[in-house]
Amino acid sequence: MPQTWDRYAIAAEIKRRGETLSNLAVRAGLHPSSVRTSLNRQRAIVTADIAISEFIGVPLHTLWPDRYDDKGNRLTKIRTIAKRRRAAKIKRQTAKPMKKAG
Repeated sequence: MPQTWDRYAIAAEIKRRGETLSNLAVRAGLHPSSVRTSLNRQRAIVTADIAISEFIGVPLHTLWPDRYDDKGNRLTKIRTIAKRRRAAKIKRQTAKPMKKAG
């Protein structure tokens, strides 16, 4: 197994073990394109990353040191729509009211 993993090495290892990216995603209960999307880094999908990691037996932080720490926690948090709305609401509430000209 390679010491440095890129998307091509990961995909090749999955194929070497007799699985397709789509089948791996479906077996993990994901949309068929989830593993491919996560590998192409269009958008990191945590559940797809976990399925890949478990399938090839390599820890998340070894495969993606820029995405996960050594405990498997995400390094960058993805803000959900609900979190964005809450942040915007708090920002509006804490903003100083504008003074009227006159």
